[in-house]
Amino acid sequence: MEQKQMILTYEQGFAARLASRILAKPSLSAWMIFIPFIFIFYFQDFSKYKKQRKTFMDNWLMSRKRMLNEAVDALEENRSPDIEGLSEVADLPEKAKMSYKNLLTVLFGHYNRLLRAGGDDYPALVRSAYSGKKGDYLFFINQLSDTEKALNKALAPQLKKENPEVSQTISKIEAQTDRIRRQETEQFF
Repeated sequence: MEQKQMILTYEQGFAARLASRILAKPSLSAWMIFIPFIFIFYFQDFSKYKKQRKTFMDNWLMSRKRMLNEAVDALEENRSPDIEGLSEVADLPEKAKMSYKNLLTVLFGHYNRLLRAGGDDYPALVRSAYSGKKGDYLFFINQLSDTEKALNKALAPQLKKENPEVSQTISKIEAQTDRIRRQETEQFF
């Protein structure tokens, strides 16, 4: 489906934009070229950055890709989505399962609307899916943000055990996600 590819391309682009705002990219100075061993450290840092960026994007996209595929299958087979099955695949702590199901439900509603809409590009697809009403799209954005934050809150205690700085990272991700979505909404409408 053409819509599926537009949605997937958008989600990949969103993940890339978010990653570039979250992760610190090493900078190259002109003087580094003249000191070879410093230049080597730059490339090591840059390689580490690229690996972190890819990991971040893969993790960000995992649930979205699964839900998009499920939305396409559900639409083609004229059935309800298997949100329960998708939530079991995620293997999350019990406290986070309901929040994850809520996130999947919101994503399904959005993807389902987009898959049924028409348009030559993603912004046109969004305008069509939300009947050209910026307020309706903002409602979805707020719903999505709320479910993501609830999931983050449910996962945070477990993640803090592994990384004490996780709260700062989560706050940064939430703030940048909201900022990007608000900017895009202005571009779409």
